[in-house]
Amino acid sequence: MGQKLELAAVLEALREELNIAKREGDGHDLRFNIDNLEVELQTVVEKKVAGEAGGKVRFWVLDADTKASGEYKDAVTQKIKLTLKVVDTSKPAIDGKSPLAQVGGDS
Repeated sequence: MGQKLELAAVLEALREELNIAKREGDGHDLRFNIDNLEVELQTVVEKKVAGEAGGKVRFWVLDADTKASGEYKDAVTQKIKLTLKVVDTSKPAIDGKSPLAQVGGDS
């Protein structure tokens, strides 16, 4: 059975992968500026009620194993598309804006 992937954990993993790509590209002549990054995810929204206080809403990202297992066959799934502006906060801001991130090394 697939595992539930929290939306926040998926985005954290994406952030870490981009950081790894940036570090591994140091010293290379060819670099890629990342302006916008689009991520499309299949999700399920669950609300767990704990007591009378209302409950907590969670967004679970479905991986291939979870979809294949049928665990959420009766659930309403949503496709969400995030467009992220990737900035590099390790560099000084220019005109009040953080510079775009580069994968493949720093200029």
